Amino acid sequence: MAGKVWFGLMGSLETRVADRPVPVPPRVRSLLAILLCRSNRTVGVDELAEILWNGEPPRGASGTVRSHVLRLRRLLGEAGDRVGTSRSGYKIHLDPCSELDIMVFTELHEAARTAARNRDWPQVSRNTNAALELWRGAPLADVACDRLHRDEVPGWIQARVEAVDLAAQADLRLGRTAEAVLALQRLAAENPYQESVHALLMEALVAAGRRVEAIAVYRRLRTVLVGELGIEPGAQAAAAHQRAIAAGALKVRAAGRARAEPGTAPVRTDRAGRPDADPHAGAAATSATPAAVHAAAAGDEVGVLHLLPAELPNFVGREAELDALLGGGGALRGGGALFGGGALHGRGTGSGCRPPSVGITVIEGMAGVGKTSLAVRVAHELVRAGRFADLQLYANLRSFDPHQDRAEPTDVLDGLLRVLGVDASRIPSRMDARAALFRDRLHGREALLLLDDALDEQQIRPLIPSGPGCLVLVTSRRSLAGLDCTTPLRLGTFSAPESLDLLDAVLGAERVGAEPEAAMRVADLCGHLPRALALAAYRLRTRPAWSLADLAGHLEDGGFAAGVGDRSLWAAFRSSYRNLPALPARVFRLLAAGRDRRVTAQWVAALAGLDVHTARAALELLVDEHLLLQNAPGRYRMHDLLYAFACELSELSELSDLSELSELSEREAGGFARASA
Repeated sequence: MAGKVWFGLMGSLETRVADRPVPVPPRVRSLLAILLCRSNRTVGVDELAEILWNGEPPRGASGTVRSHVLRLRRLLGEAGDRVGTSRSGYKIHLDPCSELDIMVFTELHEAARTAARNRDWPQVSRNTNAALELWRGAPLADVACDRLHRDEVPGWIQARVEAVDLAAQADLRLGRTAEAVLALQRLAAENPYQESVHALLMEALVAAGRRVEAIAVYRRLRTVLVGELGIEPGAQAAAAHQRAIAAGALKVRAAGRARAEPGTAPVRTDRAGRPDADPHAGAAATSATPAAVHAAAAGDEVGVLHLLPAELPNFVGREAELDALLGGGGALRGGGALFGGGALHGRGTGSGCRPPSVGITVIEGMAGVGKTSLAVRVAHELVRAGRFADLQLYANLRSFDPHQDRAEPTDVLDGLLRVLGVDASRIPSRMDARAALFRDRLHGREALLLLDDALDEQQIRPLIPSGPGCLVLVTSRRSLAGLDCTTPLRLGTFSAPESLDLLDAVLGAERVGAEPEAAMRVADLCGHLPRALALAAYRLRTRPAWSLADLAGHLEDGGFAAGVGDRSLWAAFRSSYRNLPALPARVFRLLAAGRDRRVTAQWVAALAGLDVHTARAALELLVDEHLLLQNAPGRYRMHDLLYAFACELSELSELSDLSELSELSEREAGGFARASA
C-alpha cells in the first residue's frame, strides 16, 4: 500500500503524508476522524451519515458522504488508497504500531502496565514518557463531532490519567519525588474530581517531606466533591490522607522521644504548651477511624478538636429548614436568644423529656437530598454565632456507603476518644465502657457532635453525650423515631427556584439564563433532587459542546444510571435498597408497575397476592427508609428518580411483566406481617 502516513487524534487532527502536513477542511476532517476512530474496520455509509450529522442526516446525506470520501482521497494524494471501499461502506487501512497516535499510545500504555506488574520501574518510566509525548492537547480539538467527543474522548482522557499515574509511581520508586509531585499537581489541576490522582499526589508529597501540603490537597478535594457533587471522598483518598496524618503523628512522637531524658517519659502538654495534668492525655488519633480521618483538617499536629467538614461553597436554598433549625428570630438571624425557638434548643420533643438535656436533632431524607450539606451548614452557623467554638466533633458512620464498610460504634468511640486526648492504651475494649469514658470526657463541656450517615438507633445511642451543653446532629436515610428526646427534620427535595440556584452555582448564571426552559426541564428531570442536579451539572461541565437542551436529552435517555466517574445516583439508591428486608425489597421492585407512581395498600395487596395488613406494613417501612413518600394517610407515591430506579431493578416496562410475583411466598409474607405487628 503506497504512501507513508501519520495521523494524530490527541490534539487537533493531524494528517501527514510522506512527512508533509495535509490540511483537511472541517466536514472532511470529521469524516476522517470517524474512520480513524474505527481504523481497519468498515464503517457503513448510513452510520457515517448518522455520526456526521449528529443523528439527523439531511436528505441526500449518502451522496454527500461519498463526495467527502472522494475529496479525502484526493487530499491524501499518494496515500489515497488507504481509504478503501466495499459494498457495505468505507475503511481506512493503518499499521496500528506506527501510523495512528492513539494506537501507539495504547500499545505503550499496555507495555507500561505489564512492566509495572513486573516491578520494572525504569521500563515503566520509559514507556509512559514515550506515550505521554504523543499528547498535543485536548483530543479532537478541531473536530466538530459530538458523537466522537461523547463516545471516544472520555476513554482517551482516562487512559492519559492512568499513564501519568503510572509515570508518577515509577518516579517515586526511582527516587524522583520532585518530578512525581510536579506531574501529579498538573494532573490534579486538570482533573479536580479524580480521587486516585489526588491520592497519589498526597503520597508523593508525603514522600517529599511536604506533609502539610498533602493534607491541604485532601481538604481541597473534599471541598470540591462535597460542594459540587454532594459526595465524600472515597476510601483511597481518605486512606492517603490518613497516612499523611499518621506521618505527622510519628514525627511528633519521634521528636518527643528525642527530647526526653533516658529512662523518663516525654512531658505531655496541652494545645497552649502547658503541662497536661490529665493522666489520660496522649497523642492524636492515628488509626483510620471515621473521626480521625478528618482530624488534621485544621492542620494541627496533636489535640485537634475542630473537626467539622468544610462548609460547602455551592450551598444554596434551605432557608425554611435553616429557620426551623436555628430559629428565625435567634442570634444567628440578628435576634435575641441563640436558638430563638428553633429545633436546636437542647430540649427534646418527647413528653418524658425535661430540660436540661442533650439536644439531638435528626435530619432524615432520601439519598441525595442534601442532609449532610444542611447539617454542616447548621454546624458552621452555630460556630459563627459563638457556640461550640472549642469542641466540634465529626464522625462519618458510612452506613450507606457502597465503597466502605459501615462504622461500628466501638470503632467510632475509639477514634473520638483518641482525638479527645485519651491514650490508646487507656481506651477500654468493651463498647459500654468506651461510651461511659466518652461521656465523661465531654462532661461539663459545650460540644457539638455531627454523626453523618447513620443506620439506626443502635448505632447512635452509644455515641450520645449526656451533658446539657452538648448538641448532636444526626443525618440518616432512615427514620430514627426510636431515639428518645430527638427533634426530627424530614428533608424534602428542592423547590424550583432552589434547583435553578444550584445550576447557577455550578454552571454560572449566564449559561443557565441563556436557556431558561431547558434549565427548568433539567431540574424537572432531576426530580429537584440536589445530588442529581449536581451530577447533571457536572456532566454538562465536562461536555463543552453540549447545551442545557443536550443535557436534558441525555437525562431523558437514562443518563442517571451512568453517573459521573465512579459516582452515580443509582449507586446511592442501590445502597439504600440493599438494606431492605426481603419482602419490602420485592414490593419496592413491584411498585414499578404503578404507572402513575401513586399506590395504596389495597393496590399492592391485590398486585402481590398479600393481605392488606402485610402490604401496608411493607409500604410504611419503605416510607421510614425514605424510598417512598406519603402525602396523605394510606396513599403513597414514588419520587420520579426512585421510580426509574425501581423500573431498572425489576426490569418492568409493561404491567404484564409480573413474573416475580410468584416468588412472594405465603410463608415470607406471614413472617414479615408478624415481625411488623
